[in-house]
Amino acid sequence: MSRISRLREVLHRHDLNHFIVTHLPNIRYLCGFSGTAGFLLITPRKTRLFTDFRYQEQASQQVHDAEVVAYRDDLIKELKRRSLKLADRIGFEAQSLDVAAYQAFQAVLGPSLVWIPTEKMLEKVAAVKEPLEIEKHRRAAQITDAVFADLLKLIAPGVCELDISAEISYLHKKKGASGDAFPSIVASGVRSALPHGIASEKIIEKGDLVTIDMGCVYDGYTSDLTRTVVAGKASQKAATIYSIVLEAQCSAIAAARPGMKAKELDGVARGIIQEAGYGDYFGHGLGHGLGIEVHAEPRLNVQSLDILQPGHVFTIEPGIYLPDFGGVRIEDDVCLTASGCEVLTKSPKDLIEIN
Repeated sequence: MSRISRLREVLHRHDLNHFIVTHLPNIRYLCGFSGTAGFLLITPRKTRLFTDFRYQEQASQQVHDAEVVAYRDDLIKELKRRSLKLADRIGFEAQSLDVAAYQAFQAVLGPSLVWIPTEKMLEKVAAVKEPLEIEKHRRAAQITDAVFADLLKLIAPGVCELDISAEISYLHKKKGASGDAFPSIVASGVRSALPHGIASEKIIEKGDLVTIDMGCVYDGYTSDLTRTVVAGKASQKAATIYSIVLEAQCSAIAAARPGMKAKELDGVARGIIQEAGYGDYFGHGLGHGLGIEVHAEPRLNVQSLDILQPGHVFTIEPGIYLPDFGGVRIEDDVCLTASGCEVLTKSPKDLIEIN
């Protein structure tokens, strides 16, 4: 069954006759189009990708399960020319369709349409990965693992965080990725207490904790890996918080299973960190889904209502962040199977002291 057919089944359950897809990663998921302009219109009998002339040739090569409509001047004029007057109920992505586009579509697609906002409807369908998608995630993870192995030869006192970040981007592409999945985090010393410490001009110093969070895109699918190392000998405090985070992360991986509530898995790691006295210093969720986007469904946090299913690909990434000292995060990508989970990222997790 095609992905669009799967979506139509969901639309039917929600009493939606039509659906308009404007979020570009979702368009790529449904029909293969990777351009940066366009939308997908799904009706009971037809699916059309509307894009402008710049992408006509690209769309003709990439798009499957949809008719390509390439317009030369103005999208609204093209819609009027085609006299697409729809009736009944149409769903749209509430988090993606801006007000101006919403009003323009309303004006041209027919006054009898009832517009129904949806949230994460398509993302829930895309969260359960097909075997080929999992293989692409696996390959992305392999590339990022290889980059991390090379970085261990570069990290040292006297090296700038920005230089490490530049090497990540270069090595990802050199090893077969199309690029980074997100701006790499390279945070050393007290900056490692910043969960999203984007690389700065800071120079790594002897004894610094160095947190590196990086990922790549391979054939549209993402990886996301975090490791924390020490530039020199770890202090007793650094070694202690590292061992706590490592225990929490490994315990969560071992506990993951189909049918489990995502917030329950979050609680496995969170409970270990809280019992060690550091609960106030783990302020984010345990992980997030991976897909064409690096932050996707399911979400693993204390408020999540998601139920883990075979085919879900997600991160497990607990951390402890101590202001004015530093932080530790350890992150792997996993794929949930019928009996547990496969860890896709293979980089070593024992405390690494780089001398």
